Amino acid sequence: MFICRNPGSFTVNFLLIITVAGILCLNFSIFYFQKDLRIILSSIFLIINLWLLSSMLSVIFSRKKVFGFLRSLLIFLIIFICGISVIFLTIYNYQDDELIYTSGNRKADAGAILGAAVWGGNRPSPVLKDRINKGYEIYSKGIIPKIVITGGGSPNELTEGEVSKNVLIKYGVPEKNLFLENSSSSTIEQIHFIRDSLYHKMNWDRIILISDNFHLKRAYEICSFNNINADCISSDKVLTAEGSALFCLKESFALIVFWMVGI
Repeated sequence: MFICRNPGSFTVNFLLIITVAGILCLNFSIFYFQKDLRIILSSIFLIINLWLLSSMLSVIFSRKKVFGFLRSLLIFLIIFICGISVIFLTIYNYQDDELIYTSGNRKADAGAILGAAVWGGNRPSPVLKDRINKGYEIYSKGIIPKIVITGGGSPNELTEGEVSKNVLIKYGVPEKNLFLENSSSSTIEQIHFIRDSLYHKMNWDRIILISDNFHLKRAYEICSFNNINADCISSDKVLTAEGSALFCLKESFALIVFWMVGI
């Protein structure tokens, strides 16, 4: 094990350098508008701070109060794995609010179908189709009078929102009961549209978020942060155990990034 008994030399300089690097990453992540770069920089900041915490714990729990590289690495891994595991299990076991609405006594001002991929020929992907179907289901039951449909797209094809709108009109939903957002590229942009263009302007009290179950925890957190009163109802999409675990793991990291830098 690498142990440094002279904290006034290498160790202090090393920890100082990575501390400054972490602060720079956090500041740059605030000023850059490119989403992928902001995620990378904020992730580096998180890792550096976990490393610093691990290093301090390494010294605290050392009998001789010395810094041990391998010991701090082990503590880092334990903290990281435990933290991710707790968030992963929270997302994996997330329970939506559909049961609250089964009695028919509770209603919301609108439902928001969060966007998902569109396939060739301007067809909704199976994921998006299941979200649309669930939105139409709760609309047809009278739980919501309006549906917000969201999601941008690629050039030369209909957007996710436009494809969802066409399907819902085909199902018989009047166009006047649909609100279209078709330029967003992320969940937070979709919820910002709802906040700025609909929720406050129309004095809504509650909305229902409609998406896959693994996605709802983060969407709910974004709504809560933006002072939107939201319930969540999951689509009926059934995933394999491997697929569910993979999506939940991805959402775990996405939720951490949202908590850190709001994207």
